[in-house]
Amino acid sequence: MADIIWNKFLKEEKEEYIQYLEIFGALSGLFKDNKEGANARKPYLYYRNHEQLFTRIFSVDDLARKNSAFDALGTWKNDRVGIGLKTWMHTRDHTYQKVAEFNKLAPDFIAPLIEKGTPEQVIKKVSEFRNERIMLDKRLYKTDRDVYHYITRDDDIMNIVEAPYDLIDIDSLELIDTNGKTYNFKDKKNEYKFYRSKSVLQKKFDASKGEIIAQIKIEQFDDPFELIRMIELPKKNKETIFEEIYLPLYQDKKDGGIVSDCSGVNIRHAKSKNKGSNTPRPEYEIEIRISTWIHRVFPKFFGIDAFDSEAVKLSDFDLILPDGRVLRGRIKQQNGKSLQTNPQGALGEWILNDVLGLKNREVATMELLNELGIDSLKITKLDNEHFKITVAETGAYEKFKLDNIDNIDKAGLKGNQRPYIREDLVQELLSEDIEE
Repeated sequence: MADIIWNKFLKEEKEEYIQYLEIFGALSGLFKDNKEGANARKPYLYYRNHEQLFTRIFSVDDLARKNSAFDALGTWKNDRVGIGLKTWMHTRDHTYQKVAEFNKLAPDFIAPLIEKGTPEQVIKKVSEFRNERIMLDKRLYKTDRDVYHYITRDDDIMNIVEAPYDLIDIDSLELIDTNGKTYNFKDKKNEYKFYRSKSVLQKKFDASKGEIIAQIKIEQFDDPFELIRMIELPKKNKETIFEEIYLPLYQDKKDGGIVSDCSGVNIRHAKSKNKGSNTPRPEYEIEIRISTWIHRVFPKFFGIDAFDSEAVKLSDFDLILPDGRVLRGRIKQQNGKSLQTNPQGALGEWILNDVLGLKNREVATMELLNELGIDSLKITKLDNEHFKITVAETGAYEKFKLDNIDNIDKAGLKGNQRPYIREDLVQELLSEDIEE
């Protein structure tokens, strides 16, 4: 309880948060059909609404739609906290809740261990995947610690509870039991269940009386439509839509994406820049390509004509990282085909160390990207001098190309000017997301 973040929020913020929860609870009748039975008096709260409310009220960064292990990032003096948000119906004090899903990794990495390995190997691999996903975002957002903030919903009340967002301690892993379909295991701090059929990992959460930080009384209205009638709709402000592009961390070849061991993100392992020399290339040298089709479809995305060599020389802009640091970005090379930073190694250090977690000139691989669930960079344009950069989930670049197929046609691109479109792959990835 000593490390909870609840006490870091302002009194006014907490009061407003609770007020909104009371309103959501009052409207429960709009969203549930069970007027009778054991759960009839348990208020309704959709998890997306909870995420939106939390990031709206409190001074935190919203990560809920960024394919992150965390839903929010709280920043206080010398204390950066990754925050996982959850809500569920309170049926028991201790319940298992989903914390991860491995649908994309299971066929290649978990299923073979289930078929031919031991249960201990299965829970170790699941735990490693869980930790890798958390560590990626700890590096990305530079968190010092991480916390779950959750709301359990009992009869006419909502409970606010918090708990540490722990990595799984691999060294103390212990298999409790398994029937081949469910694997029950624990480490020195927590208990977990892994369900083979859905590739879902659940963690046991404690919402007992001693863990509850605040309890909110909820009055559910029998006729919530009367409340809705009191709402006066304001005039809608025009929403600002920022332009975005995606750049792959792999090389987009005709036969599919590859990660070369001596170019692209691994160009530091190419031959020395000095002919005949064994001097290695700079540790953080990296090559992030901007395909010509992107400049054609998104002309002046970076505020300049990328095909004007003189303009490219003046293309410096701010590149804002997810953790708030700002790099000096620039477009370089003929036709603006390279995204770089000044100093040049800054972008490479961020991608190789912070994003991919590589040490000592390790080689990046497509397998590593798949395990992390990322394969692209997303660049969001705020204005001509300010851009945000973050990582994007596996398949994001393929979907980006498909989403822009009409714009590619309008730009008149033909033959090798056009990117390779893999609609089947995008549909496959989308279907996996829907299943999740």
